[in-house]
Amino acid sequence: MRKERWERLLAEIQEAGLSGIALMPGPNLFYMTGLRMGLSERPTLCVITEDAKVTFLMPKLEARKGDAVSSHLAREGVEAQFDVVAFSDEEDPKEAFSKVFAGMGTRWGFEYRSMRLLEFSLITPAVRDLEWVDAGEIMKKLRMIKDECELESMRKATRLADLGADIARKLLRPGKQATDIVREIERQLKAEGAQAVGTSLATGVDTALPHAGTSTREIAEGDVAWLDLTVCVDGYWGDITRSYAIGDIGPEMKRVYRVVLEANETARTQAKPGMSGAEVDALAREVIESYGYGDYFVHRTGHGLGLEIHEDPYVVASNTSLLPVGSTFTIEPGVYIPGKGGIRIEDDVVMTENGLRSLTAYPRNLLDDDRKLVV
Repeated sequence: MRKERWERLLAEIQEAGLSGIALMPGPNLFYMTGLRMGLSERPTLCVITEDAKVTFLMPKLEARKGDAVSSHLAREGVEAQFDVVAFSDEEDPKEAFSKVFAGMGTRWGFEYRSMRLLEFSLITPAVRDLEWVDAGEIMKKLRMIKDECELESMRKATRLADLGADIARKLLRPGKQATDIVREIERQLKAEGAQAVGTSLATGVDTALPHAGTSTREIAEGDVAWLDLTVCVDGYWGDITRSYAIGDIGPEMKRVYRVVLEANETARTQAKPGMSGAEVDALAREVIESYGYGDYFVHRTGHGLGLEIHEDPYVVASNTSLLPVGSTFTIEPGVYIPGKGGIRIEDDVVMTENGLRSLTAYPRNLLDDDRKLVV
């Protein structure tokens, strides 16, 4: 799979008229190389030139990682010339950076959101008349369309997200603490193979805050609760929100639930290839507005999902770009009434030739006959 990614990347570099791009440790570097590295006080950079020369600039204590990744990519058929330029803690990294960048072209792609002043200050002395553009736009274009390997990792992650939603349903009871339930969800999911888990479990009036976090109050009869759960497998994320009723939540919140469920289902079933993020956002938003709750839907309908929990494409009124086949994102309408409570229903979907296919599958209906989400 990575061979195709490299071919697409080099084509994008050449089309943009760049001398090359420089990737920081993070999702884009992992996407291209499989190298997992965090940022540290030591400068680190992967330099990819228009003529397929790839250089890892890194501390000596990390150099074996660069060698291993280079060998792995070569075995996968990536046609590039690999090199590792390393420096010790006693050496000034400026010399290593100058060695790599000296004599190269002046037009470079840097990650606008990730490039640190640390690395940037080591590049600028070596490149006279430096001109730079946002390489993040190139990487966004590549990463937006998922291949089958990526989708399989996301299916694993969403299966665990579904499991987490079920664990919450079984544990939510009056008198319990949300913090205890969160700990148990995370324990079980990690035992099932999750690399990382992020959990917010809001209850009662806290559910009126879209980013409430986990409530510290005791769960009470008549509470609404929602679980917003992210799960990482193979570096890829699943993201689910399910809302629950702790007994009878009353007529108003039941009505809100029906409205949000209709908005979720409308967007998931009516979105088609060739629609923009704005058009899919409108599918959900117009349902909520038609019932008079438009002022209480205070966020976008969804966000892209993959190596990051939030990435392109965004399902929002300002996104007039088309949602391509193979893109993955969330559908998560919500209504939040201050002082009363909120409902959100979030699913992960992939755009196919025939419309959206849901990756998350846990039951959504709080009010059906078998009362699956009433606890």
